[in-house]
Amino acid sequence: AGGIAGAVSKTCTAPLARLTILFQIRGMTTDKILTKPSILREAARILREEGGLAFWKGNGVTIVHRLPYSAINFYSYEQYKAVKSSGDDNSGARLLARFVAGGGAGITAAATTYPLDLVRTRLAAQVSRA
Repeated sequence: AGGIAGAVSKTCTAPLARLTILFQIRGMTTDKILTKPSILREAARILREEGGLAFWKGNGVTIVHRLPYSAINFYSYEQYKAVKSSGDDNSGARLLARFVAGGGAGITAAATTYPLDLVRTRLAAQVSRA
């Protein structure tokens, strides 16, 4: 369920993610060097030059990435959380254990699925010029 929810949310936000990646890579100065960066201008350029589906470029890989990422994240969180010592029953220690387990789970999931994230970013960064 977490993987499906992540896939749906990533699909809904894919156009903004693509614009963000393009902005980071090229600063969205597609027309003139002195032009101020503009999300709306870049969105119009993508629509004009690449078509509406270009906003979801790389989204298939994002979905393939999100499913194992979520599964690894949930599983490793439970594993890291189970490692806590038996003498730590106060609420502060439990909070710290959950915090560390969440951080470790995020690191584990990101490191494991990084190759798919790299492919997604490279696909989203591609620009087709008509």
